[in-house]
Amino acid sequence: MKKNIYSFVFVGGLSILLLACSPEGSDEGTESLDTPDNGEAEDTNNEGTDEEAAEESDAVAELHDENEERVGTVSFNERDGDTRITAEAENLEPGFHGFHIHEEGICEPDAEEGPFDTAEGHYAPEDNEHGEHAGDLPPLYVKEDGTADMSIEVDRFTPDELVEEETAMIIHSDPDNFAHIPDRYTSEEQDESGPDEDTLDTGDAGDRVACAVIEAS
Repeated sequence: MKKNIYSFVFVGGLSILLLACSPEGSDEGTESLDTPDNGEAEDTNNEGTDEEAAEESDAVAELHDENEERVGTVSFNERDGDTRITAEAENLEPGFHGFHIHEEGICEPDAEEGPFDTAEGHYAPEDNEHGEHAGDLPPLYVKEDGTADMSIEVDRFTPDELVEEETAMIIHSDPDNFAHIPDRYTSEEQDESGPDEDTLDTGDAGDRVACAVIEAS
């Protein structure tokens, strides 16, 4: 019986001694739970940064109305030879609006012939009719709250081309009919049926309500 008691005391004392000799705050047992080192974390962050950089615009247009109030932004990104156009706008009348690239990057809200008339006609390097102009884009749809958000992809130009040619982005007051006037309709300004000269030029999109010079980002 005494032998067993002595053995118990010896083993207990040895355990206490071993614990006392262990290094304070040892992390050996927890090293496998640590997060990756700083180098690995930085690599992960860099991947996100690279993705954001890839989405940066090649060209941008800051839209303003005739009161010089900012109403939106249009950005242009080149992707494998095509151009992605992203438009965000606000404080516009609900409904469809003509949305075109014009040939002169001059946005004068107090132009003599009307707001932003200084941007001239649609961007059309091939000198063709409306509906085939390089600058003819799908109508911009504005929701009931006055905002618009649209993204399209075209193959008629590159962002660099628009910047080099010093072009402008225009939002019109009315929808664009792309000169689609069937022969059964006759214009008030001509006796023959079909689209008249104004329709062939602009698609009857009406006044220019916002303008922006297209510039390199």
